[in-house]
Amino acid sequence: MTTIAERKKIAEWVLNTKDEALLEQIKGIAFTKVKAINNYIEQYNKEIDQAIERVNNGMYKTQAEVEVFLNEWESK
Repeated sequence: MTTIAERKKIAEWVLNTKDEALLEQIKGIAFTKVKAINNYIEQYNKEIDQAIERVNNGMYKTQAEVEVFLNEWESK
């Protein structure tokens, strides 16, 4: 059975079930996944905002500065 066929079969079962416990379990799984995705996106956006703030405050190194630092570190 293909993935699409499996999805259709599962959707059919969900639409036709009268089992409230099963529906609650499915909702729990789905909402947990959605919440995790939303948390990931929120954290990602927060980190981008923090990086922009650091750059705006001059808290960054140029490529040349990083290369000097690496050369010093490698020579130790």
